[in-house]
Amino acid sequence: MRLIITLIKRYLLTLLTLILILCLTFYKPPYMERTSKIIELDKVAHFVMYFTLTGVFWYENFKITLKPKMLWMVIFAIIVPVLFSGAMEYLQYKLTSYRSGDWADFVFNTVGILFAALFSLLVTRPLMKRCKKKRG
Repeated sequence: MRLIITLIKRYLLTLLTLILILCLTFYKPPYMERTSKIIELDKVAHFVMYFTLTGVFWYENFKITLKPKMLWMVIFAIIVPVLFSGAMEYLQYKLTSYRSGDWADFVFNTVGILFAALFSLLVTRPLMKRCKKKRG
């Protein structure tokens, strides 16, 4: 039980982002006429949701340690979100009549995850190193 509470404290933003994505995934939008602009906006939303999820997870890990184990990060910050994204698309297809699982959504989710991982390694980590040096 103590481990679960510790994980929730360490990864609170990640957990809240995950809950928001779950809500948005199964949200039944009001009727809208399908236009190409809405479809393009949908793909941007998928990219942003999973970019945010992955970026927040990397940030919270860098807060704990600036040198996380990369194998662990690849598994939990890239592979698990990709699998979660695929599961959400599949569940939309199977469990709802108002949403559909879409390969293009899955691709944009995955691209968002990969971009967040790169951004975190190239930008977030160096910035956090500098901040920790200034404090310490």
